[in-house]
Amino acid sequence: MRAAIRTFRHALRRFRQDESGVITTETLLITPLLMWVFLALFVYWDAFRAQNTSIKASYVVADMISRENAPVNTAFINGMHSVFRYIVDTGEDTWIRVSSVQYSVAQDRYNVLWSRTTNASRAPAHTTTTMVTLRSHLPVPADSDTLIVVETWRRFTPAFEVGLDRRTFHEVSVVRPRFLSPLPIS
Repeated sequence: MRAAIRTFRHALRRFRQDESGVITTETLLITPLLMWVFLALFVYWDAFRAQNTSIKASYVVADMISRENAPVNTAFINGMHSVFRYIVDTGEDTWIRVSSVQYSVAQDRYNVLWSRTTNASRAPAHTTTTMVTLRSHLPVPADSDTLIVVETWRRFTPAFEVGLDRRTFHEVSVVRPRFLSPLPIS
């Protein structure tokens, strides 16, 4: 009996000290985790890139509108949407809303002069009442000063499921008209 126990202990000690196949086992255990981390880094980097591009495209569209020296119309707003869509370069849904507002010190509010949108169901044109929702994004200008508020939306769907859900990036850019204040609409 003692010989069997000694043999068993010796075999157990030899098994414990044997390190052959450890690298293969560790590789099999770690590879799925490394793949998930790689995919997650790719997806999160892509989301930050998409949001950054949306912010920059929103600023570009707002700047282009602020430089207009002729009345704008719906076709012009649709053209600005095309510019936005070209810059963000996505196959997902995008839409914009452009509003011209005038600040009233006496009423402490932004009065909407006009508002146009490329998707009335998702982003209806602003009114003076609905402009209150953007108050935290708007600067307080001088009395009767006008601003152009450009809002852009871009849908983003991650390439892989790694904990980041489908989302819509909403950006707000505010500029003053450079040449015509207020910017007229036709």
